[in-house]
Amino acid sequence: MEGMECAEAVAEPTGGWWLRVLTHGSRRWNTPVCGDRHDAVTWSFEPRPHAVGAAREISEALLHEWEMRYLCGDVAVVVSELVTNAVRHGAPLPLTRRGEGGIQLSLMRSGGEFICAVRDGGDRLPQPREVDLDLEGGRGLALVSAFAQEWGVIPTPPGGKFVWAQFV
Repeated sequence: MEGMECAEAVAEPTGGWWLRVLTHGSRRWNTPVCGDRHDAVTWSFEPRPHAVGAAREISEALLHEWEMRYLCGDVAVVVSELVTNAVRHGAPLPLTRRGEGGIQLSLMRSGGEFICAVRDGGDRLPQPREVDLDLEGGRGLALVSAFAQEWGVIPTPPGGKFVWAQFV
């Protein structure tokens, strides 16, 4: 999705099973959805810089548990970038009755497909841009495009968004 315009990123994702899981806010599923078995887990973090390392560690541990170690490097880069963007540019989600809020990391798998999604409460959509080698930042979405098979944005009513990435 290199050079993808923001409108393309917000286009309807092609995922079937994982879109339903993501938008229904499930904790852990191990039941058939759309004919396939899958797992999904969600964590909440305070929107602070330490969330980046914690999200990366959780992702790596879960990939090991799910016997998808071959994705660890690529997923670590993408999760780091998505969580960093949520911390820097997003807004916290409101607290729920279970004490969850801030930003959320969802990790899902079905067969050999793996999805990571980061949710925050901000309405500002990611803006892919040309990488300027003289700037310290601005490479995050280019890295996501390079390491993920596909990525996009799902706005969530009444506010906020999921930024997701798919690995196969």
